[in-house]
Amino acid sequence: MKREGAPLSGGNSHGFAPDGDRDERKKLDGLRASILSRGAEERERILKEAEACAERWLADHTAQLDATVRSIRDDAVKQAQDISDRRLVEAGTSRDRERLRLRSGLVQEALASLQKALVGLSARDDYDAILTGVAAEVCERLRSGRVGLRLRAEDAPLGEGIARALRARFPKLDVRFDDTPEPILGGVVLFSEDEGWRISADWRAKIEEMTDSVAEAVLAEL
Repeated sequence: MKREGAPLSGGNSHGFAPDGDRDERKKLDGLRASILSRGAEERERILKEAEACAERWLADHTAQLDATVRSIRDDAVKQAQDISDRRLVEAGTSRDRERLRLRSGLVQEALASLQKALVGLSARDDYDAILTGVAAEVCERLRSGRVGLRLRAEDAPLGEGIARALRARFPKLDVRFDDTPEPILGGVVLFSEDEGWRISADWRAKIEEMTDSVAEAVLAEL
């Protein structure tokens, strides 16, 4: 007969898991730690590659934007110079008087031509990249925080993509698109969460920045 209290055959009288189970658990724990470590390393590598890609993208599109604006300005100046040549020839003996009268008008016509060309950028396939480059010029001067982005009504479909590109390039900024339309010709408007500050990087602002250089280029030919 079996005595009461006697351990069953093959059992563990101390209630501990067999040595084989403990070894298997150690192996599983080690494997889990290895997988987590590799996942962290891979995540860090992907983040670094994304940051480097964003920096290259911004540099390329900022250079492209600068070249486009310079080309537009040069074309506007050339058109103004052509107008000046024609009108001064027509003025004949009243050349000196006409020259004085034309100065202001020619500068305004050159700026109007520049404005028309800037507005026409919306027909380009890379218009979203141009607007992102304009916004990035402002974001480079900001340190951190939540930043609102607004566009004119016609450009609203591009808003979310531009905000996403800016967040990737400036991870310390939480850029959010606000679909409230701005009464601008093109470009972007950026503002703080409480609208304590507001920066208009629109075409009118760009034209104002270049007024002096355009005027100097036009008047140098008179």
